[in-house]
Amino acid sequence: MTIGLGEAPLRRRNDRERTASALRAVLSGTLRLSVADTIATVRKGGVSRAGFGVVVAVIATLVLPWQIALGWAAAMCLWEALARNALEDALATPAARSSEAAGFRWLALINFAGGLGYTAFPALVWSTGEPLGMVLATAWVCGCATHLFVYFSSNRLLMAVTAGPLLLVALISPFVSGGMTLLSAGAAATLVTLVAAAMLFAYDRNLLLSILADQAAQRLTAEQANAAKSQFLATMSHELRTPLNSVIGYAELIEEDSQGAVAEDARKIRGSARQLLNVIDVILDISKLESGTIELQRETSQVSAVLEHLREAAPAMAAANNNTILFAETGALGDAEIDHARLYQCLHQLVSNACKFTRNGEIRLTASREPGRITFVVSDTGIGVSEALRERIFEPFVQGEADAARRYEGAGLGLTLVQRLARLMGGDVACESAPGKGSTFRLWIAA
Repeated sequence: MTIGLGEAPLRRRNDRERTASALRAVLSGTLRLSVADTIATVRKGGVSRAGFGVVVAVIATLVLPWQIALGWAAAMCLWEALARNALEDALATPAARSSEAAGFRWLALINFAGGLGYTAFPALVWSTGEPLGMVLATAWVCGCATHLFVYFSSNRLLMAVTAGPLLLVALISPFVSGGMTLLSAGAAATLVTLVAAAMLFAYDRNLLLSILADQAAQRLTAEQANAAKSQFLATMSHELRTPLNSVIGYAELIEEDSQGAVAEDARKIRGSARQLLNVIDVILDISKLESGTIELQRETSQVSAVLEHLREAAPAMAAANNNTILFAETGALGDAEIDHARLYQCLHQLVSNACKFTRNGEIRLTASREPGRITFVVSDTGIGVSEALRERIFEPFVQGEADAARRYEGAGLGLTLVQRLARLMGGDVACESAPGKGSTFRLWIAA
């Protein structure tokens, strides 16, 4: 028997696998943006580049003739809005259909032309010799360097051809305006250092992205392993249910047709098989919750009907350890859209736990309704739970006492299931307890 995950969970799993493959490609250094992706990425920043250029050009009118400054800004706006896109669509994109390398060569040539236009600005304002012009040129060189290393770091050819004009301006401009002096050499060294700093920034950014990708890939791998585990548990749980049901059926037949020791042995077999079947049912439900395939079957019904159903099963559970059990309703519970079976399952688990960990004591279940929620409180006079374990009691395979595995039966999965079902029903469950003073479990659901 094979258990399907369902269309939506399967789609989510496939998406995670594709994402994990992409992240691993980033980590291995094999992932490179395609020509189409590079073009799309650069175009997204076109408006911000043009807008920033206009702002800087307006400031530059303080040191440059306004016709030159604003003319340069207008040319760059036309480049971003029309010329670059037209050239990429006419040259780079068709070439990329036959060869990505050919597409990148055309893309490099196009961006080289654009780079010349952008680097003309720092050359013009630096050549004025005005302090403000030098500051503007320095800021522009730094900004352009950071921009190109971030955008084009995935392709060395693009990065080289766009950085070339910028480095050339950084090296030559100080000497053109200031002559061959030590101060000019210092200025050129400073501009080149700013370009190098931008390169380091891009490297550090890629390193950080690689670390984040590594963590994301590890998380995705863990999620895939957890999903595989849940699928395995779901499959094996279903496979075990069939033979166990047969064991229970044959044990019941033997018990009915036999007497004395044989009947008692058959009763023990039936009881052990049902206990194991209950554990398998819980494992199956938890695996469904983890894989996202469990769905609530909500219908409008009386909440008190769930309690009546529980009243029928509770006396037998309480009698096992000579306990008494009391039910109380604080006010009318009324009707609500609930999953009767899942709510009963949660309450049954809480009452069963209370009966198991209490001897010669009292268990009380109180139900009340408030605006937007229904609350159930299950309290007992049993062994209680220590503060350290109370923090972990809803984790899988954790029991209420450190030595509970020797004194009490159970896999420690019931409270895990209760918590997850309660949250699925829009509520939660909490525990108040102390060793030797009993426990109180408060379950609430949305209504």
